[in-house]
Amino acid sequence: MDFLNTHSIYMPQLDRERTVRVLLPKDYENAKRAYPVLYMQDGQNLFQPETAFGGRDWQIPATLFKQPLRRQAIIVGIDNGQSDRLNEYAPYRNARMGGGEADLYCQFIVDTLKPFIDDNYRTLPDRENTGIAGSSMGGLLSYYAGLTRGNVFGKVGVLSPSIWFNPTVVELAKNNPYDKSRFFVVGSKTEMKGMEAALQSVYDAFKTGGFSDENFQVAVREKGKHSEFFWKLEFKKMFEYLF
Repeated sequence: MDFLNTHSIYMPQLDRERTVRVLLPKDYENAKRAYPVLYMQDGQNLFQPETAFGGRDWQIPATLFKQPLRRQAIIVGIDNGQSDRLNEYAPYRNARMGGGEADLYCQFIVDTLKPFIDDNYRTLPDRENTGIAGSSMGGLLSYYAGLTRGNVFGKVGVLSPSIWFNPTVVELAKNNPYDKSRFFVVGSKTEMKGMEAALQSVYDAFKTGGFSDENFQVAVREKGKHSEFFWKLEFKKMFEYLF
């Protein structure tokens, strides 16, 4: 794919190496202008079926290239760490399943990866043009990053977040010191037990925390599986709401 670049980036915060996939806008070479950037988790699953879990990707290139969108953006897909995925994406340690490395992972994005992307691509580096998004555990991580690093990420996409892993993370929205970021949160009633209640708790936390109704959306779909297919369908809605 001509518009997809791949980099191997060292993560000094975690002493690990990570594959990062950068999808450029279709007009990147000709337009010669700068673009917003969306940092996304589980990069293997976003662009190509060959690398995706179960062979089903989000088909993001088709969404961005073939459908009329108001804006384009650089999409940075960060591959998950496989056996390190739960540890990196969970803000707090779960006694049974691990976790607790999300702050180090976020530091990698903010202090290592973002400077690399801004130095090597034509980006709009300010918070209003910088987003973070993910699904499942990646949704949990993105929610956390948007609330603890709202000075960096002005746009946050949270798809089917695994709130159950660290339920107390919801409370962060009630007392948020940063400028309020723009949040798109979505899940379905049928994807897993407790998702509807978790999304209601997120909505309530945003309201308590003083987020403007115009600046966040929490949507509960009637149907949808916890899968790449569901997130593929929601990506365009998320992207257009955030950008």
